[in-house]
Amino acid sequence: MSAGDVLEAPMSVDRPGPAVWLMGSKGGAGVSTLAQWLSFTGDSDRQWPCGTDVEAESPYVVIVARETSDGLRAAHGLIVRHKERELSSRLLGLVTVAASPTLDKSVRQYRDIVSAAAGAHWRIEWHKFLAAATLTALPRWRPLDGMPEQTKGTNAVPTDVIAAGIGILTEIQRSLPDLRSGH
Repeated sequence: MSAGDVLEAPMSVDRPGPAVWLMGSKGGAGVSTLAQWLSFTGDSDRQWPCGTDVEAESPYVVIVARETSDGLRAAHGLIVRHKERELSSRLLGLVTVAASPTLDKSVRQYRDIVSAAAGAHWRIEWHKFLAAATLTALPRWRPLDGMPEQTKGTNAVPTDVIAAGIGILTEIQRSLPDLRSGH
């Protein structure tokens, strides 16, 4: 399967599966790190969930893109394909992940265009400590945990990640009436 393919049957996952699927626009977007930090998310392996069997899998998807021209271009393509194909999965928005401590003006402008097409947008800043961090050693944030006292370093989930998590959960709550009515 190629990036952005649609599954006709629900993905095979342990139950309960994730509440939200994170779909990387390209490899290296930051999906694995976000899925580690945000306990209610899972990696979609760059495939759209079928979206038609909410008893078996979550229909909710958030696209994750590295803030590079290529990453944003790929994210834009996924957003357009989702709309054109009228997929059953629910696109909640876009998370962009900083590729460096500073952002080139042209990339920032393109990010603004792509994020407008996605609807909701959350940005993850550059976190220098991640270069030396082990993925499995990163802490997890659960929505019921609230805001932790420590939000810096490898022993804490950064505030921008928690803010993205809260924003994603808010988008799920907004979409619930549509999901129940089948729209």
